Amino acid sequence: MIWYFLFALIAVTLVIMGSLILYKVRESRRSKKQLKLTNNWKTYFDDRFTNKQSGSEVIEETTFKRLYSIEELIAFFAGGAAYHHSPLLEEREQFRQLIRNNKKDWIQLGKAYGKKKLIEKAYFAYICEQLRINDPKEYDELTELMVSFALEPSINSRENALKALYAFGNEDAVVEVFKRLSKTAHTHHRKLVTDGLLEFKGNQEGLAESLYDNFSAFNANYQVAMVDFFRLSDAPLSDKLIALLKQGTKDKEVLCALLRYYEKYPVQAYKKTILSYLTQSFDENWECVSTAAAVLSQYPGEDTLQALKVALSSQYWYVRLNAARSIAELGVSEECVMDILDGQDAYAKEQLVYQMASTRERLVQNG
Repeated sequence: MIWYFLFALIAVTLVIMGSLILYKVRESRRSKKQLKLTNNWKTYFDDRFTNKQSGSEVIEETTFKRLYSIEELIAFFAGGAAYHHSPLLEEREQFRQLIRNNKKDWIQLGKAYGKKKLIEKAYFAYICEQLRINDPKEYDELTELMVSFALEPSINSRENALKALYAFGNEDAVVEVFKRLSKTAHTHHRKLVTDGLLEFKGNQEGLAESLYDNFSAFNANYQVAMVDFFRLSDAPLSDKLIALLKQGTKDKEVLCALLRYYEKYPVQAYKKTILSYLTQSFDENWECVSTAAAVLSQYPGEDTLQALKVALSSQYWYVRLNAARSIAELGVSEECVMDILDGQDAYAKEQLVYQMASTRERLVQNG
């Protein structure tokens, strides 16, 4: 029996080792093939640009058809990297012009990749983003292809297609894709959305205006991402977003995002609205109360101080923390908060003493 198990173990080990060896052999062959394809494309581009080959305005139809193979598409991008990322502006422009002169072929290629595996579809979208095939004023079939790719259940396909749309720089296309995404079950992480919008290659201020004008057409997840984009991109929307804050919304995360916008871009005329989120009772939306407490560090005044003092006794730890921190950042003297320091609420006193001491220490360190 022992010999039987020993023989079985040796047999399994040999099979695994054989599989690994076969895998390495196949990978080696694949790598050599890919390197050969890349070198072929590199030579092709060198002949066109370095040697000033005649007729270099477009890629020949027979040559372009090679890109219907994913291996050739990968090699094409790798082979042209030296020109795509060239330190010389002339070479970069020559390469991009060559790409754009074959625009109709890229559209047909996109349609073909739209029928391929999701991973290949995602790679085509990646190529569109990297090569920035479209200009901001163009909203054409290639743009629509990227919009459709962004609606795929695959996060890779969706993210790469969205990045392509950001790279194209067309405001209407970005608005349209998020309108459609808001109606699907595929939710894209809002951090990825915000980061992507910040990479938009067109007019970012114009994009912010367009997103605001269509704000109600997006679901809450994308609304939060867009308000974060407004805040991080310095979008001058303070006179418009206040309307959303005044009318309120059922989604507390959207409200918190709007409040944070007014922390970075304080408008003293809107202090009453900010205060209302701290002084009203929001048992289910304590996050909004906590955020308002933090935002009020930018809105000095006796009314602010009194509201923050009340918030120090909140049952929610984060509300107390932010209220104490804001009082400290407002530079309030100990005399103004003596009622808290001499009061019976030990939690409020402890939090306030700690935050005021931390603020003083930070100011000393910063000179």
